[in-house]
Amino acid sequence: MPIDDRDEVRHVNRLDATGAGDVVQARDVHGGVHIHRVEAPFAVTPSQLPGDVRGFVNRRSELSALTNLAGEQPDDPHAAAVTVITGTAGVGKTSLALHWAHRALDRFPDGQLYVNLRGYDPGQPAVPEEILDRFLRGLGVPATAIPVHLDERTSLYRSLMAGRRMLVVLDNAATAAQIRPLLPGTAACLVLVTSRSHLSGLVARDGAYRLGLDILHEDDAIALLGAVTARYRGQDQRHELVELARLCARLPLALRIAAERAASRPMMRLDELIADLPSSRDSRSPERGP
Repeated sequence: MPIDDRDEVRHVNRLDATGAGDVVQARDVHGGVHIHRVEAPFAVTPSQLPGDVRGFVNRRSELSALTNLAGEQPDDPHAAAVTVITGTAGVGKTSLALHWAHRALDRFPDGQLYVNLRGYDPGQPAVPEEILDRFLRGLGVPATAIPVHLDERTSLYRSLMAGRRMLVVLDNAATAAQIRPLLPGTAACLVLVTSRSHLSGLVARDGAYRLGLDILHEDDAIALLGAVTARYRGQDQRHELVELARLCARLPLALRIAAERAASRPMMRLDELIADLPSSRDSRSPERGP
């Protein structure tokens, strides 16, 4: 190169990168430039399910129905599939939802969200603003980045859920209005709702599938009693167990409470416990029942 042309030499610096941000060129760089990618605050896989229920019995047809529903092709790719498990207090709605959810974890590799909506608690039920705050935190959003208004929280929540295969369990819901802001906007997600109400508005407007839950059959009720008491009692007669199941109306929650009483009194005859049972019925609490 002729010496007179040295002033015309130009250096071209090339940057190949993906992402967003400012790029500043320095005059002299010594030692090289190292750019590290910072993970988005949303790269979190939540695992919020409570533990599975011990001694879960039967409900084979309901479990099969939930599995079939989860495997169906969605009618609308922009709406989450919603199943509402309904039934009286203590019939086992929560237990069914959680038992199936734990068996189906591999279907939802991007995580699970869970909340008790307290729809029938003596106090105030949970409101969507409160739940979305929890869900957004669970998805990795910093507290300072969570919007104030419900509409904005819902929009951010649905944006984060878009394209992710996740399970959302909304336990003890009272009304459809309590649920709608919590529904993702993608068919890749499945929402399980438990409620004592039929939530007809959710079925009619949002295309939810209703799965009704009835009391246990006699044999299943006895099996549930045995699952709790077997390690502590072995002398109980079937006719006594049948009577105990009848007094508990074959409701799983009442059966568990009675079985725990029997297990804690292994030397007490079952007929004596049965005679004592009616006085304790008013202590049953169905809010977090199976």
